[in-house]
Amino acid sequence: MNIADCHQILGVQVGASQKEIKNAYRRLSLKYHPDRNKDDSEGEKFKSITEAYQQLRNEEKKKEKISENEVATKYSDFWKKYDKTANDEFHFGSNFAEFRHEFGAKETQDYDHNQEKKSSPMSTHLILYVGLGVIFLWIILSSILK
Repeated sequence: MNIADCHQILGVQVGASQKEIKNAYRRLSLKYHPDRNKDDSEGEKFKSITEAYQQLRNEEKKKEKISENEVATKYSDFWKKYDKTANDEFHFGSNFAEFRHEFGAKETQDYDHNQEKKSSPMSTHLILYVGLGVIFLWIILSSILK
């Protein structure tokens, strides 16, 4: 069965899209399905419709499928490019001093404005005990006021 016959059986034009072909197949398969029709000639019509649809679908898949040669060519081109860049040596240049410190910072620069202030043990204890006192008062007042 050739492609033109398949299009004729399904009742679609030769340049029909895959969606139009699928809709025509569904419509005709429901109409001529053997479970809906007891006539034997309708069963043969259903078989020819299914065969035509399968053939058109396979042709479309063949068009969309990438050939193995194309895949092999793209694969080899990728690895040629990767190997070329991977084998190139990386040079920092003559000045390695800027890689000693994070973000290229110089040793002589002073960063007091970014440094955290050291906390004293007195302020830490004061905050801790005041917080505990507030919680203690909360518990006592909530139990008294109930």
